[in-house]
Amino acid sequence: MRTKKKVENHLVLRKSYTYWMLTLLVVIALSGFGLSINAEVHTPHHNKKQSSYHGRHKKTHKLTRKPVITTPTTTILEPSTKHPLSILSIGDSLGEDLGYGLQDIIGTNPYIHLTLDSVGSTGLANTAYYNWPVTFNTELERVHPQIVVVLIGGNDSVGFEQSGQVAYFGTPLWYKDYSFRVAEMMNEAARAKCHVFWVGVPIMASYSVLSNVAMQKLNSIYIGEAKAYKNVTYVSSWKLFQNSLGGFTQYLKDPEGMLTTVRDSDGVHIAPQAGQELIGSYVLSVINKVEKFHICPSNTDYWPEFNVKGCPN
Repeated sequence: MRTKKKVENHLVLRKSYTYWMLTLLVVIALSGFGLSINAEVHTPHHNKKQSSYHGRHKKTHKLTRKPVITTPTTTILEPSTKHPLSILSIGDSLGEDLGYGLQDIIGTNPYIHLTLDSVGSTGLANTAYYNWPVTFNTELERVHPQIVVVLIGGNDSVGFEQSGQVAYFGTPLWYKDYSFRVAEMMNEAARAKCHVFWVGVPIMASYSVLSNVAMQKLNSIYIGEAKAYKNVTYVSSWKLFQNSLGGFTQYLKDPEGMLTTVRDSDGVHIAPQAGQELIGSYVLSVINKVEKFHICPSNTDYWPEFNVKGCPN
C-alpha cells in the first residue's frame, strides 16, 4: 500500500507530466499549422542552354487568380515583307507533333517566323518538374510572338499538390486549381497582346494509356477558360482523328484515296508526316479564318482541303 507522501508525490509527477505533454502538443500543432500556411511550391526555370534534364530549381510560384484581361488585342496584319508574322508553338509531346506539322506546311515562307518550344513529358499539373506559366512568360519576352499555338494536356490527367493540399484528378479542387493554371497562361498571353489558338487534345485509342473521359475533362476546362478571353480561340482537334462511327482511327484516306497513318501505334501521339500535317493544316486554316489571313501551305502538304481559296491544290 502506498503511503500518503508517496501518493502526493505521484500526483505531482502526473500533473507535471500532463502539463508538459499538453504544452508539447500545442507547440507541435502550431508548428504544423505554420508550415502548412507558409509552404512554398518550388518550381524549375527551364534553360535550353543547360542539359535536357530539368532540375528542380527553387522558385516560388503562388497560385492566385488574376483578374481576367479582356481588352482586345492589336490587329495582326497579313504577313508580308513589311509585316512579318511571329508564331510561338508550345506544349507537351503532342504539342511537339503539332509544331512539326506547322513547320512542314509553313515550309520556307519568308514572311513567317515559327518558334517551336514544346517540351515532351511536361504539362500544367506537375509544375515541380516543368513550370509552364513561368517558362511561358520568359518565352513571350524572348520571342515576342503575335500568335501563340498551344497543345498541352496529355500528361495532366493526374492529381497534384498545391499549397500543401493534394488535388486529386477530377475533384472540385483539381478543377479549380488546374483552371487557375490555364487561366494564368491565357492572362500572360493577353498581357503580351498575343492571339492564342488553344488546341484541344485529340481523341485517344481505347487501348492507349490515356482515357478519353479524362481528355474530355481537360478540354472542357480549355473551352471554358477560353470564353473569358477576347484573344483566345479554342480549336477542337477531336473529330480530325475519328472514323465514320465516331471512334478513334489510326488510319485515314488522304485526298488521293490512299490509306495513310495519322496516329502512332501507342494510340496517343500523332504520326509523322501525314498526321502531323493534318492537325497543322487544320490549325493554320483556323488561324487564316480568325485573322483573315491568306497563308498558303507548302505544295507538299498532304491535306490541301484546308487551304484558303486561291492556294494551289
